Amino acid sequence: MGNKTSRFHFTRKPPKPKGYISNYHEMLSSFKLEEKSDHDEKEHLVHFIIKELFKGNFSSPIHNILSDPNAKILDVGCGSGFWLLEMAADYSSPQYFGIDNLSTFPKSTIPSNIEFSQHNLLEGLPFPDNTFEFVHIQSVGSEFTETQWETFVYQELARVLKPGGWLEICDPEIEFSNCGPTLKQLNLTVCNCLMAINVNPQMALRHHSLIKSFPIFSNVIHDKGHMQLGNYTHKIGKIGTLTMKEYSRFAYKGPIGKIMKIDPKDINSLTDKIEIECELYKPYYFYHRVCAQKAA
Repeated sequence: MGNKTSRFHFTRKPPKPKGYISNYHEMLSSFKLEEKSDHDEKEHLVHFIIKELFKGNFSSPIHNILSDPNAKILDVGCGSGFWLLEMAADYSSPQYFGIDNLSTFPKSTIPSNIEFSQHNLLEGLPFPDNTFEFVHIQSVGSEFTETQWETFVYQELARVLKPGGWLEICDPEIEFSNCGPTLKQLNLTVCNCLMAINVNPQMALRHHSLIKSFPIFSNVIHDKGHMQLGNYTHKIGKIGTLTMKEYSRFAYKGPIGKIMKIDPKDINSLTDKIEIECELYKPYYFYHRVCAQKAA
């Protein structure tokens, strides 16, 4: 769990906020309501979208780290492991570690330079201080409350990062723009449910300023990618529309659908409407990537 001489002072197990029910993924219930292959496919599509938006799997200046056989790289919230598998294939020198609250990562035929484990970040990362040259965390902005980010998550990520190492956070905005009526109602319900459990649906917009506020970080870089939905756009827009349609389907099947009083027999027609609205209204949102170097 790390030694006791950490440079930070914080609660090791931050309390869940009053009224807390579940995290973002449990709220949408996509993993519980679908086959693992379908869950993995949606994760792979999201991975592809992010890689295309930013023209690569990372934005931090870490090429020297990627050629170092003694380097260690951590992916927090690794999901099905697509980012790690690609990184380990493209840059085979470092040792890679992936942790996730869900055990959706591969259990067999894993490359020898990757280790996966199931662990909850809010319990504290199971690594000593100053272990990793690079820490990557993606699409988990709505898994934690704003207070948990401010008082624990950034510091815990920094704790396991070596001095001079790089932290990279990539998250989407959850509140979309230019939505048609069907998607707008669903998006508003999701955002309201997140805010009811003290989760900021626009946490992606706060990473840059919050990370800059910590003296332990320097050389902060902020990049963003414009995600335009609609089959009328380029390939990524078509994939984004397909992904949105499938995430909407499982949102309607889960707790969100119950809150909205959705009749299960109407789910297919609702998701078809969302696909059509993506053509008519041209909804969009942004992904944000923030990179920062830990002080040496």
